Amino acid sequence: MPNENARSPGLGNAAARGATLLGLSQAVKVVTMFASTVIVVRLLSPADYGVIAMVAPIASFILIFQSLGLGQAVVQRRDLTADQINAVFWFNIFASLAIALSFVALSPLVAMFYGDRRPGYVIAASGLTVVATGVSLLHVALLNRQMRFGALSAIDMTVAIVSFAATVLSALILRTYWALVIGPLVGAIAGSLLAWFMDPWRPSIRVRLQGARSLLRFGVDVTGFNLLNQLSRNIDNVLIAKVWGAVQLGLYDRSYRLMMFPLQTINQPLSRVMLPALSSVLTDPVRYRRMFLFAVRSLVFVTVPGALVAAACSEPLVVLLLGERWLGAAPIFFWLALAASVQSVSNATGWLFISSGQTRSMMNWGVASAIFAIGSIVIGLPWGATGVAAAYAASEVLRIPILYRWSTRNTSVNASDLYAVLLPSLAAGAAGAAVVWVLKERLEALPLIACGLVAAYTSSVAFHALSNEGRDMIARSAQMVRSILSRGRSSTMVAAS
Repeated sequence: MPNENARSPGLGNAAARGATLLGLSQAVKVVTMFASTVIVVRLLSPADYGVIAMVAPIASFILIFQSLGLGQAVVQRRDLTADQINAVFWFNIFASLAIALSFVALSPLVAMFYGDRRPGYVIAASGLTVVATGVSLLHVALLNRQMRFGALSAIDMTVAIVSFAATVLSALILRTYWALVIGPLVGAIAGSLLAWFMDPWRPSIRVRLQGARSLLRFGVDVTGFNLLNQLSRNIDNVLIAKVWGAVQLGLYDRSYRLMMFPLQTINQPLSRVMLPALSSVLTDPVRYRRMFLFAVRSLVFVTVPGALVAAACSEPLVVLLLGERWLGAAPIFFWLALAASVQSVSNATGWLFISSGQTRSMMNWGVASAIFAIGSIVIGLPWGATGVAAAYAASEVLRIPILYRWSTRNTSVNASDLYAVLLPSLAAGAAGAAVVWVLKERLEALPLIACGLVAAYTSSVAFHALSNEGRDMIARSAQMVRSILSRGRSSTMVAAS
C-alpha cells in the first residue's frame, strides 16, 4: 500500500527534511504572493478586490464539503485498503461536480443579495476551479501520507508560479476583477496535472464502500469544525460588504490577506509535515510532546516577532506594499497584525486534535470559537472595518485560555507548555515594536522596518536562549539552515560541472 514509508524509523530526519523542502516551496509562494500584490494591486481597484471578497466567504463555506475531511483521514489512519482509497477519490470527484453546479445555481441569489451582478458572475465561474482542484485531492493526500514532501513542494511551487503569471498577465490585459479568477484557475489546472504525474495511483471504476464508514465518521467531525471555523472567519466579510460596501470590504480583505498570508504560508506546509509525523508517534507520549513543542516553538520564533513589528509599522508598510490609495487599510492592518501574533499557536492546536483522533472534541471547540468570533464581529461592526478588526483581535486573545486547556486534554502536552512557547516571542516582538515607535519620526519606511525586525529577532534569540528547550530549538534550526546552504552549494557545484 502507498503509505508505509511514512512510518519509517528515521521519522525525525524525514520531518526535518520535509519542513526544509516545504519551507523552500513556501518561500516561492511568499515571493510570488507579494510580487502579485505589489503589481496587481496597482492595476486593479479596491472595488475589484471587494467583488472577489464578496464571493470568498460563500465559496469557502461550500467548499468544505468538497473533501469532507477525508484528506486528513487518509493522512491520519495507520492502515488503509485499496477500496477505501478508491472510494475517497470518487467521493471527491462527485462532490466537486456537485459544488460547481451549486455555484452556478447560487449565482443569481448572490447577485440579488449584494445588489451587484459582478459577484454572481464570479461565483458561477469559480466552479471551474473547484473541478480543477477536485481531481487531485486524493493524490495530494497520498503524497502527504507517504511524506513525499519533495513532490508536494514541486506542486506548490508550480501552482504559485503559474497562478502569479496568469494573474499578472490577465490584469495587464483585462484590468478587471476577472484577473483574480483566471489566475487561480490556471494554477489549479497546472497543480492537478503535476499531482497526477507525481503519484502513480489510478482510480478504479468499481467502487466498494466497505470500511469507508470509519473514514466518514472521522471526516464528518473535521468537516463540522471546518464549517464553524469558516462561518466565524468569513461572516465578517459578508457583514462588512452588506453594511459598508465593496470599498470598505476591499480594504479589510487586503489587510487580512496581507497579514495572514505569511502565517498561512508557513502553517500549511508545516501541518503537512506534523500531522503524519505526530500520528506516527502517538503511542510514544514523550516523543509526541517533544516533537510538537519543537515545531510550535520554531513556528512562533519565526512568525510572532515579525507580526508585532508589522503592527507597529502598519502605516509605512501598507503604503510601501500597496500604495498611497490604500492608506485607509493601515488601522485595519494594525489590529489584524496583533491578532496574528497569537494565532500561530492557536492554529497549531489543530495538530493535537487531529493527530490524536479527538475530532469530536475539535468540533465542540469549533462551536465555542464561533460564538466568540461572531459575537466580536457584531460588536465591532458599527465602527466599520477597523472596528471589526479590533474586536476580532480582542476575541483571539480572550479565547486563548479555553483553547489551550481544551486542545491539550488527553495528550502529553500541557496548557502551560503552550504559554511557555509563546511568551518569549511575544516579548521579543514587543521589544522590536518599541524600537519602531522610538524611531518612526526619524527614519523612512524601509530602514524603520529593518531596525524593528533586527531588534525583534535579536531579542527573540536572547529570550529563547534562557531555556534549555529554546537553546535546543536555536541549535537545531541553525543546523537545518547550514544543511540547506550546504545543499545549495552542492547543487551549484554539480550544475557547474
